Amino acid sequence: MHAEYTLESIAARAEIADVIHRYCHATDRRRWWLMDSVFHEDATCRLSSALGGHWREFVAQGSALLEPIGPTHHQVGNIQIAFDGDVAHVETYVTAFHQVPRDAPPGGSFGGTGEAYEVMLGARYIDRFERRDGLWRIADRRLLTEWRNHRPVREGALSNAPSQSRGQGDTDISAPVIEAWRTGEPGRVDPARLVDRAEIADVVTRFCHAVDRNRWDLMPSVFHEDGRTVFIDTEKTWQEMVAGARVSMGALVRTQHQIGNMLFSFAGDTAVVETYVTAYHRVPPTAPADAFWDGREQDYEGIAGGRYLDRFERRDGRWLMVEHRTFVEWRHDFEVSEGALAQAPVASRGQRGDADASLPVVAHLLTEPASS
Repeated sequence: MHAEYTLESIAARAEIADVIHRYCHATDRRRWWLMDSVFHEDATCRLSSALGGHWREFVAQGSALLEPIGPTHHQVGNIQIAFDGDVAHVETYVTAFHQVPRDAPPGGSFGGTGEAYEVMLGARYIDRFERRDGLWRIADRRLLTEWRNHRPVREGALSNAPSQSRGQGDTDISAPVIEAWRTGEPGRVDPARLVDRAEIADVVTRFCHAVDRNRWDLMPSVFHEDGRTVFIDTEKTWQEMVAGARVSMGALVRTQHQIGNMLFSFAGDTAVVETYVTAYHRVPPTAPADAFWDGREQDYEGIAGGRYLDRFERRDGRWLMVEHRTFVEWRHDFEVSEGALAQAPVASRGQRGDADASLPVVAHLLTEPASS
């Protein structure tokens, strides 16, 4: 039986995705109170043989498990949904990062070893959602882990970044995205906002494309003219950001910024949006020494995970950014080890500017008038 794609079912899909994204936000920001909007009261949650039961018991166990460790980052991707009336069976792919400090207590999933290390794992959430009183919430959750690895902490320049440029706990600057949910329960997605959400998601996606393809001429379709950016405590106009990025990002061999979870908070013609991102950077020795990705004796790869916190405004019927903030949660630096990809033809890799095969996707944007 084929899925039906109606306005109602698309709104339901958006509601279910919101629940999944709230779960990740609650875990990573330690905003455990937000879990009330994730689970039905009688729900169960089983993440391992030792972790799970009634969802409130699971939250108590999870908060105790994560209390001693550092940043975590749960970025989801593929979400597959099968509806059966007021029940939805959902599979969600997730890649999760955990930083374990050297003084973490021994034992458990993230036991201390006397040395700081990082845990990366790939898994799937298998959820049964139920719609009760018009609200989709999780009734049962299972975690199936596909892979997991441990490696020493190798943060590079991130180790010198101020703490406010990283995610915090419940005091995190992302509070405007979820603050209304302290007193008002997240409910149905307003179908009228589905178009707004899609337009905003396109803008965030376009920002990543512009950076990775060095298509700086796309930025007027991302920012309002008075928009600004904040990165590692440095505020710039978006035009100043682009001028700097032409040098710092242009000096890199290639980059890839892949986004995942998105949470939206609307108030009229304004929106605050949190987006999870994982970013790859191939850095040559010629990269500027004062950049976040500084050149070294040999090529290396920098992989980082973080979040964008964006404020959007709708002006003249168009949603664009007025403020773009970047928070970096974690970073790995590695020597380049490409394997068989090193022999792949150049044509099978991404290019920059008009040479990239994606030009037809963005060509219409390059002739649009600048933002208001």
